[in-house]
Amino acid sequence: MIDSLFYRKTLAETWSGRNDGTDLAVQRWHQRVILVDLLPGVVPLLSPGQQGIALIGFSCDEGVRRNGGRVGAKDGPAHFRKACCNLPVHFPEDTVFLDLGDIVCTDLDMEGAQRSLSEVVSFALANGYRPLVIGGGHEVAYGHYKGIDGYIDQGDSIGVINFDAHFDLREPDAHGTNSGTGFFQIAEDCKASEKPFRYMPVGIQLNSNTKYLFDTAAGLGVQHIPAEGFMASNQDLIQRQLDDFTAGSTHIYLTICMDVFSSSFAPGVSAAAFSGLIPDAFFFSCLKAVMASGKVISMDIAECNPVFDQDQRTAKLAAALAFSMIT
Repeated sequence: MIDSLFYRKTLAETWSGRNDGTDLAVQRWHQRVILVDLLPGVVPLLSPGQQGIALIGFSCDEGVRRNGGRVGAKDGPAHFRKACCNLPVHFPEDTVFLDLGDIVCTDLDMEGAQRSLSEVVSFALANGYRPLVIGGGHEVAYGHYKGIDGYIDQGDSIGVINFDAHFDLREPDAHGTNSGTGFFQIAEDCKASEKPFRYMPVGIQLNSNTKYLFDTAAGLGVQHIPAEGFMASNQDLIQRQLDDFTAGSTHIYLTICMDVFSSSFAPGVSAAAFSGLIPDAFFFSCLKAVMASGKVISMDIAECNPVFDQDQRTAKLAAALAFSMIT
C-alpha cells in the first residue's frame, strides 16, 4: 500500500508518561494510543458508530527549504508526540486512537512524500478513521487534500478552512512547488476537474502577504478573515462567515499553520511573526464550532519547528489544538 522509502513506523518508547492507573478516569493519551505498522497495511476494525482517530506524521520541510523559510519542521511530529503523551483522556471510552507512523521526505523528494501521504490519508478514511496529520511544513496541505479527494464521492465538495497568516497561493516557480504553493495547486486541480475551489483562510496578515497574493485570492473568489479582525468583539460576524462557508461544502478539511499565532505563543515555526492570533477562549470557541459542524473529515497542524521552539510552547499549543479537535 505504501512505498517503504517514505515510511517510518513510530517506536513504542515514543509514547511514555505518567501512569495513575488503568481506570478510564485517570488515563492519559500514551495509555490509549495504538501503534500501527503500515507496511502490513492492517488497522483495527471499527464497530458501527465507533469513533476512530488516526495520527499521521508528515516529517518533511523540503517545501519550507524551497520557499526560503527556516527548516526544522521535519522533526515537528516527534516534538508533537512528546507534548501529547500526558494529555488526559476525555474522548469517548470506545474511541480507537491509532498512531500510523510518519511519512518521511527521502532524497528531497517532497512530491513523493506528498503522494505517500495522500495514500495513507485515503487508507485511513476508507477504514473509518478521521486523520489527524502533524507536519512538517505546510506542503502537507497538498498531499493531505489529494488523499481526501481520492476518497470522497465524485459529487462531493471539499471546503478548506485554513488558520494561517499566509494565503499560500503562490504559483510554482523555477524550483517547482513549495510550502507556499499548496492551495494554488489545489485551485488548479479543481479547475482541471471542474470542481469548485472552496477555500477560507483565517488569520491572514496584511504584512505577510504581497498585494499580488491578495489579488490572486480575489481572482479565485477566496473570502478571508484578516488577523486584525479576528477578535471576540466580532464573534457574531466571524461565526456567520464560518457557518456559511461550512454549510456550502459537503466536507471540511481543517488545517492550522502554527505561524497564525503571535510568536509569543508559538515561537517555534518556520516563518515567525511578532503579531498574530491569540489562542484564547474566543479562538478555541471558533475551532470547536467548526468541529461541531459534523463536516470535518480530516485535519492537520503544520509548521511546528522544534529548532526554534522555547520551553515547548509551540508543541504544547499544538497539543492543545489537537486535544480540542478530537475531544
